[in-house]
Amino acid sequence: MTSTWSRMTPLEPDECLRLLSSARLGRVGVCAPDGPQILPVNHAVMDGTVLFRTDVYGVLAEGTRDGGTVAFQADEIDDRLQSGWSVLVVGTAEHVEDRDEMVAAFDRLGDPWAPGTRQLVARISPARVTGRRFYRT
Repeated sequence: MTSTWSRMTPLEPDECLRLLSSARLGRVGVCAPDGPQILPVNHAVMDGTVLFRTDVYGVLAEGTRDGGTVAFQADEIDDRLQSGWSVLVVGTAEHVEDRDEMVAAFDRLGDPWAPGTRQLVARISPARVTGRRFYRT
């Protein structure tokens, strides 16, 4: 089977972060006690880091505690322009503790995508940012 995409180009890290800023939804990958978990989140890019809100007692809260390594991925396909992109961030995660930083994050993030209370803000500090843009023509 042949791919419907005819061309792919790598993206620079700055362009990757710009694209992540435009994405409505991303996915966080963590290593949980019962195996890998990948969960959707709404997010924001601030000062070169990726922020998201989560439940204080959920899988993402546990997986982002104490500087663990996590992955964040987002992508977009534009059928009208016949192009798309995919970005992957791998880095360390921590919980935002500073009150002023948390207020700024809440303002930027808006309402969480998932239902329920999402009072914890987690930050991913990238160690590696990679991305690709795909074209059909």
